[in-house]
Amino acid sequence: MDKEMKKETILVVDDTPANLEILLRVFQIEGYKVRAVTSGPMGIRAAGNDPPDIILLDVSMPEMNGYETCKILKKNEALKNIPVIFISALTETFDKVTAFESGGVDYITKPIQIEEALARVKTHLALRKYQFLLEEKNRELSETIDHLKEAQSQLINSEKMASLGVLTAGIAHEINNPISFIYTSSLGLSKDIAFFLDMQKKYEDAFQKCDQPLMQEINEYKQDYDFDERFAELSQLSENIITGAKRISGIVQSLRLFSRIDEADLKEIDLVENIESTILLLHHKISNKINVVREYGTIPPVPCFPAKISQVFMNVLSNAIEAIEEKHPMTDNEQIVIVTKLIKRKDVPYVNIEISDTGKGIPEKVMNHIFDPFFTTKPVGKGMGLGLSITNNIIKEHGGVIEASAIENQGTTFRILLPIRNTEIKL
Repeated sequence: MDKEMKKETILVVDDTPANLEILLRVFQIEGYKVRAVTSGPMGIRAAGNDPPDIILLDVSMPEMNGYETCKILKKNEALKNIPVIFISALTETFDKVTAFESGGVDYITKPIQIEEALARVKTHLALRKYQFLLEEKNRELSETIDHLKEAQSQLINSEKMASLGVLTAGIAHEINNPISFIYTSSLGLSKDIAFFLDMQKKYEDAFQKCDQPLMQEINEYKQDYDFDERFAELSQLSENIITGAKRISGIVQSLRLFSRIDEADLKEIDLVENIESTILLLHHKISNKINVVREYGTIPPVPCFPAKISQVFMNVLSNAIEAIEEKHPMTDNEQIVIVTKLIKRKDVPYVNIEISDTGKGIPEKVMNHIFDPFFTTKPVGKGMGLGLSITNNIIKEHGGVIEASAIENQGTTFRILLPIRNTEIKL
């Protein structure tokens, strides 16, 4: 039964039977449940076996005095918050300072004044009741704040993903048509250049045979205007245009894979393709300063929400790049290693994706907080502390697990486990 719904229990500890009789009668008439014992050790055992709501404790007892008894009660985690009221005779030496230092909250004097005793007991029982209510409200408030943070995180995530999806899909659509035109035209231009170069060679061969003076003039002209260098450059330039067009086309495809705003339902996707698309989008940050090592094991398609999983890889890989960039000094051997494989955990098959970096690592003291909403070690304006919280929520939504391990100044590893629906897969 709830604490405030039952009648309060009073434990009286006094070695004088006459006092016990008076207190038992007075509090029972008021409807309280009263238990009585005659020594400090008995009081400690009685309180430990069935904690009361309040304790009335005599100061002067032969085996163990009230101060000593109270100190022992207060060392017990389950009993330390029970209010203790000392009982002391006017003829006895009562040390108020010692009483309060040992944990008492109040005192009454003998001979006992019934109205005073009742008033003091009622006051401290009411205070304890309000303390319980306050603690309960604090717990509820703490839970509400946690839910609010999570809801806020999810809201920001949803809005961010919606905006990002629309933006990337729009960019992909707008770029796709002109880049297709450029790419197709580049292929045609390359063929035409090859044709005209071949044609030019045939003219040279013909002039060489029939008109020596004219050929000499042509050769001089070619030499004056660096013909051979320009000739070699034509083919290279056309190849560069085609390569650039292919690269832009790949970026457009990656943007489409990353946004996937038309794929809101759960579907099986190729995680490696998803990772590669993310790497391509981050190419400008990786450049030539970070080596990406791919150790892709054979894994099956995994049921996911494609756009959300894209965001997971974007968050984790972006963090890895930033951790390396913030490392001082950076070396020529900085790398990100991506491993995919199948594992079993508690007989459940998972796809395991590990992303490790050689960055500055995560301090041990903050490791337990990295997935908390709004927790960040970055300077103001550099991050809101939502990336890993959102990532954690997305992985949980997929029934998976994300774990992190790090060595400060050496690097960090994130391990993502996503469950496999196909139970026929052999590991």
